[in-house]
Amino acid sequence: MDEMRKKTQQTFHDFNAFDILKDKNVLLVCDDAFDSFGIKLPCKYVRFSGFTSNPRHEDVHAGTVMLMQNKCDFIVAIGGGSSMDAAKYIKYESQSDIPIMAIPTTSGTGSEATHFAVIYKNGEKHSIADASLLPDYVVLQPDMLANLPLYQKKCTMLDALCQAIESWWSKKSTSESIAFSQKAIRLIMDNMDSYLANRGEGNRNMLIASHWAGKAIDMTTTTAPHAMSYALTSRYGLPHGHAVAICLPKVWRYMRNYDEIAQALGKQDYEEGVAFFEMLLQRLDILPPENVPDNDLDMLARSVNVERLENNPVLLDRNTIKALYKEILQIPSLDNTYSNLYL
Repeated sequence: MDEMRKKTQQTFHDFNAFDILKDKNVLLVCDDAFDSFGIKLPCKYVRFSGFTSNPRHEDVHAGTVMLMQNKCDFIVAIGGGSSMDAAKYIKYESQSDIPIMAIPTTSGTGSEATHFAVIYKNGEKHSIADASLLPDYVVLQPDMLANLPLYQKKCTMLDALCQAIESWWSKKSTSESIAFSQKAIRLIMDNMDSYLANRGEGNRNMLIASHWAGKAIDMTTTTAPHAMSYALTSRYGLPHGHAVAICLPKVWRYMRNYDEIAQALGKQDYEEGVAFFEMLLQRLDILPPENVPDNDLDMLARSVNVERLENNPVLLDRNTIKALYKEILQIPSLDNTYSNLYL
C-alpha cells in the first residue's frame, strides 16, 4: 500500500450514510456492545467480533480470512478504538482497496480520523501507518454514546483532550494541525458538563471534538504522555485515557512552556493550565493507582517507546522519565534524588 497517497473522507452525522452500503457484501467488525444499538445494516454482511480490547494479530487474522472467504467488498467498523484498529488491520493484511466505514461508539480515540492501526504480536505493541487505512466514510451519531458508563465517558474524553494538547506541542505540529487542536479543545471545554450529564448536545459535540483531535494526531502523532501511558495500562490495568491523563500534567509542568495551550483551556499561562488539569483529574476522580512500589520505576522507564519521545518538544532522558513516573504515581521520596525535577 502506498503511504504517500492522499485520501479524502466523507463525514456523516446520521445513518443516511447506510445508503452507500446497499447491494454491498459487508464485513462487520464490531465488539459485543453492537447488539445493544439496534443497528440494521441494509445489506448482506458477516460479523467479526473475535478480538480483545488490545487486538492480537492471531485473532484479527481470522477476520482477514473471513473477509477473503466471503468475498466481502466493504468493511464497516462499529465500536471503540479496538474495532477500528481491527478493521484497519484486516484491510492492511488483505492488501486490498476495500473501503471502510467507521462508526465510533466512544468519543475519545479519534481512530476514525487517523491512518494508524495498533495490533499486538507476541505481546508487543505494533503500530502500522498507511494512508490507505484512513476510513473512507465516518458516521458521528451521538446516540451511540448514550449508554456508555460514566467512567468510560471520562476516560475517552480525557484521551481526546490529551491528544489535542500533545498534537499542539508536537515537533511535527503545523498551522493546520494546531487549528484542529484548538477546535477540539474549545469543544471539549464548552461541552464537558453536558457530555458527562449524558445530554444529546454534549454527546454530539464531544464526538466532533474527538474527531478533530484525531485529525490533529493523524498529522503529528503523539508525544511523551502517550508514550509513558502504555506501561501504566499494561502494568496496572488503567484504561488508556486514564493512564495518559495522569501523565500529561507532570510532563507539561516539566517542559515549562505552551502558555497558548493554557489560554485555549481558559487559563493565563502554562502553570495555571497544569493546575487546572490536575484539579480536573481530582474532580473526575481520575487518580493514580495506589501503593505502587518504588522498584517498579526502573521497569516503567525502560518500557517507554523511544520513537514517541523523539516527537516530544523537550528531550527526556531515562532518569527524567523515571523521575516523572515517580511524580505521576505519587511514590514518596526516600531521598532527594528527584527533588529538583521542576526547578
